[in-house]
Amino acid sequence: MNLAVLVGTVVLAGLLALACPAGSARAAPEPLPLTPELRAQVDALVARASGGEPGGAPAVAVAFVAGGKLAYERAAGFADLAARIPATTQTRFRVGSITKMFTAVSVLQLAERHALALDDTLVRYLPWAPHAAAITLRQLLMHTSGLPNYLDEAFAADSVATAATPRALIETVAQRPLEFPPGTRYAYSNTGYVLLGLVVEAVAGEPLADYERTHVFGPARMRDTSVGAPPPEAPLALGYQDESGAAAQRFDPSWLYADGDAVSTAGDLARFDIALMNGVLLGPQALAQMQAESVATGEGDERYGLGLSLAPFGPLTLAGHHGGLPGFESDDELLLAKRSAIVVLSNAFTFRTSYLVSDLLAALFPAAFAATIAGVKAEIVEIAPGEDFAVTALLRRFLDGLRSGCSDGSELTAPLAAALQAPGSASAAARLAPLGELQSLVFRGRSERGDFSEYHYVGVFAAQRLPLTFVLDRNGKIAGLWIR
Repeated sequence: MNLAVLVGTVVLAGLLALACPAGSARAAPEPLPLTPELRAQVDALVARASGGEPGGAPAVAVAFVAGGKLAYERAAGFADLAARIPATTQTRFRVGSITKMFTAVSVLQLAERHALALDDTLVRYLPWAPHAAAITLRQLLMHTSGLPNYLDEAFAADSVATAATPRALIETVAQRPLEFPPGTRYAYSNTGYVLLGLVVEAVAGEPLADYERTHVFGPARMRDTSVGAPPPEAPLALGYQDESGAAAQRFDPSWLYADGDAVSTAGDLARFDIALMNGVLLGPQALAQMQAESVATGEGDERYGLGLSLAPFGPLTLAGHHGGLPGFESDDELLLAKRSAIVVLSNAFTFRTSYLVSDLLAALFPAAFAATIAGVKAEIVEIAPGEDFAVTALLRRFLDGLRSGCSDGSELTAPLAAALQAPGSASAAARLAPLGELQSLVFRGRSERGDFSEYHYVGVFAAQRLPLTFVLDRNGKIAGLWIR
């Protein structure tokens, strides 16, 4: 659930080469054992991310799975800055679109029991739903339905403060046409996962929360996970805009439902990953199906399967999900071939989980990490058709401005211009500096997300090549940038 463009935060994510230690690719089995020295290194990464530095978060929680077992769990920083309440491993965070993995597993469980079929059209279960006769459950799972995405617009219009029902969420876009014929391409849509949650309820004959409690959270021994409004006694981290404690946009969790309403701990998400790997939640055929059936997202080599984002990591594949909501950013990344996983949770909207995930991958999987960096550096990148040279020139001006600490505010959205006031501009310049001079931009494609257009490039810098995603709003103003 990528809402970063709505606040226009500049994201300079994953400066990967900075974390790769020389000589780390020796033949030790990966993941590396958590020796006292490596544990201290990981502890320091978590502490630094929650230490109040620009780009950090008030609180960060991390868990690591190795060999199908929970090998590391730690929290640092403050769950409540004003009250100075420390975060602990029992502190719960809103995990945003990681919720989609729970929803997808629920659907696939019902498919395993032949209670539904993925190629059934939606009309069989929800005859009232928009375009129900034209869309299959598989297309909803893979974001290829063509349904408009209700949530970005709802947050942008600030209509999320009062309670809503799942059916009311669908009604906000029910009269709109499909954005493309179902099954013809990928476009991320939270609307589809709301409908999938309602399908689970219709087939199981009980509320989604009850089904997941019995069939997902219970079997996975996730005792600190809930959906919707958390229990009053639950130790919940407060969400902030950034590490300073600035307030994030407030919302009622009923606006999220099956697409992003879960609250959990890093340890509980690790237990979910373990249950998924060990066949507790799904059989091996269904788990393989989640990865094998995938579609290109238009963002570099990333693909999307049945409720899982998939990305190459050296000779391996990262399978998992990112989650982002006002006040929270999260990541759950599994390396199924290694029976390993990394979970990162935070309570700041501007926190880039990819920074910390990259550092942890570099420390724990040095050989695969080194192979990833070598592949990016050596890759011959072909130019995609349809480049808008005016947009490319705008991106170059923007990057040059970030490097010099002086961006043209007239080309930015108001939230982005505010984010780039000191010390934001200095922080952005410092993060760009290790990349060296920008030599060229190679256009790789364009995608649409609600009212925003995303332009994908490979930036060829003096030090390395990195994928970039450049975001413009409907008025052609710069709304965000990811450097991965």
